[in-house]
Amino acid sequence: MNADDRDLRRRKVTDAAIFLPLLGTFLLMPPLIRVFASNGEVAGIPVVIVYLFAIWLVLIIVAWRLAGPLRGYMQAERPRTDDPDDPPHQDSPLSNKPPGIGQ
Repeated sequence: MNADDRDLRRRKVTDAAIFLPLLGTFLLMPPLIRVFASNGEVAGIPVVIVYLFAIWLVLIIVAWRLAGPLRGYMQAERPRTDDPDDPPHQDSPLSNKPPGIGQ
């Protein structure tokens, strides 16, 4: 897998992670839920409740599946600093501490 393929995969996963909450919001909007608000039942449970919990479960599973690759991409982009003597980066909150604190 070359760098272009990895970059394309990273962008696809990132786009999917951005799109997932939007899709969840759309699927849980009252006008769409009313489509399933009928007198029907599935195993004694109203269809609307089955719909809501099914969407909720699918959103959780998809978010969980996206979390692994996203975590890997974020860790790969962040420089590793295993050296405790390495000074904090410029944008680190620790770099703006007043003198004498934490020494």
